[in-house]
Amino acid sequence: MASEQSTTAILERLIGFASVSSESNLDIVSWIEDYLSQYGVASRRIPDRSGRKASLLATIGPDDRAGVVLSAHTDVVPVAGQNWTTSPFAATRSPDRIIGRGATDMKGFIASVLAHVPDFKAAATATPVHIALSYDEEVGCLGAPDLVAEIAGLRETPLLCIVGEPTGLGIGYAHKGKVARRVVVTGRGGHSALPHRAANAVSAAARIAAFLDELALRTARDGPHNAAFDPPYTTIHVGSLHGGSALNFVPDRAALEFEVRYTPGADAAALLAQVDAAIARERDRLKAQAPEADITVEDMASYPALMTAPDSPAVRAAQRLAGHAGPAMTVSFGTEAGIYAQAGIPTVVCGPGDIARAHKADEWIAVTELAAADTMMQRLASQLGKPAKVWMNDDKQ
Repeated sequence: MASEQSTTAILERLIGFASVSSESNLDIVSWIEDYLSQYGVASRRIPDRSGRKASLLATIGPDDRAGVVLSAHTDVVPVAGQNWTTSPFAATRSPDRIIGRGATDMKGFIASVLAHVPDFKAAATATPVHIALSYDEEVGCLGAPDLVAEIAGLRETPLLCIVGEPTGLGIGYAHKGKVARRVVVTGRGGHSALPHRAANAVSAAARIAAFLDELALRTARDGPHNAAFDPPYTTIHVGSLHGGSALNFVPDRAALEFEVRYTPGADAAALLAQVDAAIARERDRLKAQAPEADITVEDMASYPALMTAPDSPAVRAAQRLAGHAGPAMTVSFGTEAGIYAQAGIPTVVCGPGDIARAHKADEWIAVTELAAADTMMQRLASQLGKPAKVWMNDDKQ
């Protein structure tokens, strides 16, 4: 069995790669490829269009059987402007924790998976394990769709996917979906003494922001509501609004960014159609003042909601693997899990660590949390000699 020391050693190595989303992740991908090859495990890259980034997919065990996906992202958020007391990309070990960017989000999970590759290879005679590592999750789950498409196209569709985001090994069965957009308003500039000859881009953007705020209030009031979430309704949020350069100049450009986080089953398309209609009204208003004016909308990020039945075989099997006796839960943050579920793969969110430590200075994961993840991987290895449909449905284990 893999030891705690091997998991922590791998984590320390992974933290050393500054795999921030804005940069290439090929160095960490290459290292993982080399690590897997030491155990005779082949892997393949799924590159992005630029060739600077890639997801990685490796299968251990028979590829003609339904298996289990262990999913994670290799990218991390930036450290700029944060007050770290340690070097963020050099793991710092204390008696009870490992500190470094990505320790809990989510290289700790990757380290535990990799540490158990020898165990998986020895045991996976009937249930294969698919290791799926993506890029650019932190900027909108950009790498996951191509990776998930590869997995959905396997000879046999996996019966379980575990997305190892930090949940304290609790089992997340659902989370909200998200759509994020940027609205760019182009008007006509001019002197503030003659505003009737201009087309104020900031005013148009402000009216769109006000509409979004009103729509958010109506949605919170009218629902639909789902008490499993906090808050229990779809939220609409304006995160930024920029425009103008001087008080005595009518601004000719403005930009705002907004997001919709919708509960599973909510009609996000209908909400966005209302937003599009409001934007069209503002575009018409601007063009009546200045024919060259326009409003464009850019998609920034999106991922679907996750909803796996809390009493499903996937959830019950994940609970047994994690040793988590408590009820399955919803999670407040978004993940790649909804993309897997949308492809027909039963999916849960379950990994070591605490999401409250993610994205912060001095991010850390406890040694005991890594040990718990190792126990989870050992339980998984112990089942791989049986078909997944057998052990996943055996509630007496």
